[in-house]
Amino acid sequence: MRGDLRLLQGAIDTHIHAAPSLFPRLVDNIECAQGAASVGMRAVTFKFHHGDTSGRVPLVRRAVGDAIEVYGGVTLNQAVGGLNPFAVDTAIRLGARMVWMPTLSALNHLKKVGSPHLPGMRQTGGVKLDEKGITIFTDEKRRKVLPEVRTICRLVAQAGVCLSTGHLDPGEVRALIETAREEGAERIVVQHPEYIADASIEEQVEFARMGALIEHLAIFCFTHWGAYPTRKGAPPISVREQVKMVRAVGPEHTLLSSDLGQLHNAPPWEGLRVFIQLMLDHGITPEEIGIMVKRNPAFVLGLPGSSKPQGAPEPKGAPAPEKPRAAARKK
Repeated sequence: MRGDLRLLQGAIDTHIHAAPSLFPRLVDNIECAQGAASVGMRAVTFKFHHGDTSGRVPLVRRAVGDAIEVYGGVTLNQAVGGLNPFAVDTAIRLGARMVWMPTLSALNHLKKVGSPHLPGMRQTGGVKLDEKGITIFTDEKRRKVLPEVRTICRLVAQAGVCLSTGHLDPGEVRALIETAREEGAERIVVQHPEYIADASIEEQVEFARMGALIEHLAIFCFTHWGAYPTRKGAPPISVREQVKMVRAVGPEHTLLSSDLGQLHNAPPWEGLRVFIQLMLDHGITPEEIGIMVKRNPAFVLGLPGSSKPQGAPEPKGAPAPEKPRAAARKK
């Protein structure tokens, strides 16, 4: 069997977009799970910019049976009330494994892109809702996070689910990781730092040292950003650049996902295969790819048999390990 296909077997994609959605999607949730199962993948996780996918998961699982594991989560955009602890609590109760911070509604996203809307998004009638953009800070001094952000971090930590940084800027990402670690969170993902967040390699290394995993995406292998309305004038992101980031941070602190499901791109399972092959072509070893598409995603989702990435620090809110008791002295 070819190396790319062998590595795809048992792989986990933690970032997939599928219908139903406000954007046109290539496949629906069931079709996507079936496609991923057909190539031997272990699990898929569905993301929805405008809500929670956790409630879909039981229906998809009923359709695909034991062929593949299926997970969901909530994205904290304005559609769910933004930084809403009640939405997070509800999603966790429904079985969410991921909590994504604001993406299209993030202030940083609106500054970089100019709109919370993407091509093909379904539009409503004459009422236009004004989005001012969400930030995690209390004021422009950016020294303190909102109380609801700390509550969300506490909910994530207590449930053992993963917190993703969404489309926040590097300063917000740093503050979010600090807050999440203070509350005891172990599973934190910095979402595509090379896009929207625009975090430098030095910042990515810093985030990894703070205890986060750095996510890189297959979507950049396919999307022609120069022709994409939300990225006009933006330089394309090359696999060579992504490999440079992986080498700087280390595969043990990196996660590879697809972020696919758009009409103009390959289906998620094929996109992840192409991404794997391109990584191999650029010198990433099969063992390193296994860490990034199997071991680390399993930890992110808290799957049975998963383990914490090597070198990951303990969260500040974690209980201190018990000291071994001294042996009782014989009288």
